Amino acid sequence: MPQSLPDNINQTLMQRLNPAYLRLDATMKVTQTSSNLSEYGFADITEGVDATEHIDFLVGVDPAQALSLPVVASPNGHPVCIELLPEQGDLNVIIADAREQFDLQQKLQQKANENQLLLEKQRTLLGELHAAKAELARRNTELEEASRLQSSFLSGVSHEFRTPLTSILGHNDLLRKSLAAETRPKSDKKQIYTDAVRRASQHLLSLVENLLDHGKLDAGEITINPRPVQLSTLQNDLEMLLRPLADAKQIDLLMQRQYPVDESVYIDESRVRQCLINLAGNAIKFTDKGSVTISMAHKDDELQLRILDTGIGIKKEDLAKIRQPFWQVADTGKAGTGLGLSITERIIELMGGEMTIQSEYGRGTEVSFSLNAPATDASINLDQAREAAFKDQVSILLTEDDLDIAQLVVILLEEANAKVTHVENGELALQALQRDSFDLVLMDLNMPIMGGYETIRRMRDDGNHTPVVIMTASALEADMHKAQALGCDGYLLKPVEVADIVAIADQIIVPLE
Repeated sequence: MPQSLPDNINQTLMQRLNPAYLRLDATMKVTQTSSNLSEYGFADITEGVDATEHIDFLVGVDPAQALSLPVVASPNGHPVCIELLPEQGDLNVIIADAREQFDLQQKLQQKANENQLLLEKQRTLLGELHAAKAELARRNTELEEASRLQSSFLSGVSHEFRTPLTSILGHNDLLRKSLAAETRPKSDKKQIYTDAVRRASQHLLSLVENLLDHGKLDAGEITINPRPVQLSTLQNDLEMLLRPLADAKQIDLLMQRQYPVDESVYIDESRVRQCLINLAGNAIKFTDKGSVTISMAHKDDELQLRILDTGIGIKKEDLAKIRQPFWQVADTGKAGTGLGLSITERIIELMGGEMTIQSEYGRGTEVSFSLNAPATDASINLDQAREAAFKDQVSILLTEDDLDIAQLVVILLEEANAKVTHVENGELALQALQRDSFDLVLMDLNMPIMGGYETIRRMRDDGNHTPVVIMTASALEADMHKAQALGCDGYLLKPVEVADIVAIADQIIVPLE
């Protein structure tokens, strides 16, 4: 170490500490003082005085014992540190500036206090986090239960509505065919009555589908299933369904067609039909005079659809609101669920389209959307294909607990060249399969004694691989996936047309004519 370094260190420390000094004898009288003692407020300390009368921290001190006082307050309020050093019967008192040490101590204490506060806050936050996690877990459980209840409710509603509608529509179609076979004119009252029943039933079915689709859209359970569709047939069906509604309000229903008469395209017919019924139905509902126009055009594999009305129109402030579920324009006096437009827009988006709405209040509304719709082979006669019967007679085991629907399906299948055996539950179906062989099993899901799921499982476990087609009122995707996982070969949703049964059977058993 250089010889000058200790001197420099001592000089630096002396400047920082600025020590003052006094010496006391055995009786605590002052015998000597430094010149800077007054800087710490000890101006009254002079030689010969009793130090204990002027310096509180010396009271009771043993002059023969060394003592350190880290930080005390001097008379002028400055923090100082004290060192008491006995020497040959006297007591040396060293007083040094402790402001730097005191400030550091204050900062450390403040930091310690802050750390303590942070620890307390951390404990509070951890407690809140644990409580939030517990609440989140509870709410997740509630949401899962709510989702389960919703699915159960939708399944129940679907079954309770679709089952009787299947019977109503099916028997009504049988009656219509019977009347048509009698070559009755279209103006015949019985024909008018059966047409009215069919329209009302289809309208009720569309309302049920809207309600069910609202829940299925939220659950992400709607799929798009395109197939070849003849545009003229689709538009003619819409006209037949909607014209009586327009006639009842004494407004014109206009159909604009911009496609070849035999044009066929690849789309999800049921979803496009549902969207058009919702939109055109709204247009007719809110039009009291004038007309509603349904325009359908196909060009460059794009299907352009437009519904134009001369109704009450929509206020600008309501244009965004009408897209919300359950929202309806106030003071119109028009009843409805408020679901049609919201569901229509979401289904259009699922099909890859976008719905646009243009409206002028008091003058009318135009709703339009476009879909990708590749053209299919126009030479295919779609109507004939859907009405075809089995080329060779097939044997079908019908498992259905609703006797009205069973009777209806038996009649329709027998007309389509099928031999049908009917049983009312899965247990009887298993017994029938042990006695006889069948080309196809047509089965409901919800049945007493033994339902469809358990029946399929037992069939496959027993090594029976007869094709099984589910015919059910449950519109839930989860039900379809479960049935497919168990080994079913097809899934049809009630109301079922015989053409649907024939078409799916054609794929898994025998070809059609």
